[in-house]
Amino acid sequence: MVKTLEHEWELELPASSAEELLAALATRDRLFGQEISLEPEEDPAKAVDVWIGTSDALAEGVYHLAVYAELKGAKEFLEAAVNALQEVFEEQVKEGAADAAAARLLDRKPTKEIEFRAVPEDDELPGLIVPEWLAPEGAELPWGFRPVATDGQPWPTRALLEEHSRVAVVPFEEEFLAYALPEIEEGDEDDEEE
Repeated sequence: MVKTLEHEWELELPASSAEELLAALATRDRLFGQEISLEPEEDPAKAVDVWIGTSDALAEGVYHLAVYAELKGAKEFLEAAVNALQEVFEEQVKEGAADAAAARLLDRKPTKEIEFRAVPEDDELPGLIVPEWLAPEGAELPWGFRPVATDGQPWPTRALLEEHSRVAVVPFEEEFLAYALPEIEEGDEDDEEE
């Protein structure tokens, strides 16, 4: 019998440097919106399908990543799937750190030169990774807003975003830093086994 289960976790990741915050944002990007299938070894036909959502916050040098999962599948395997997801998250934290280590700084701006504006759904840019706590009121998260320079021009520019599949905007000290992250390789979120 197919059942649905919802479960939430909070991951606390270090964020005392720009590189740590970049790794945390890369992890969020790897997790948000992912759809995976967890197949029990004893009965692969009874896979549990999972959709993952996230939200984030920063407090006292700690990045708080709230992770939400909606699981659908055979009732007897749902709890095992919840446990297996913890391993998936741990792997994505490692991959996020590897992304940050391979990232390239593209641009930087003083915080006083950047503001954040809501954008309509047609202008959302999933490849632009911006901390949700910077969103203006009423913006759809995570992609319904973007940084804009005080002259009214989008930052990073659309041309720069088109050159890179993933660009993260990291607020650190008195600057916003724009980093190019490596593209997520096909198979990085392959089906997992319980």
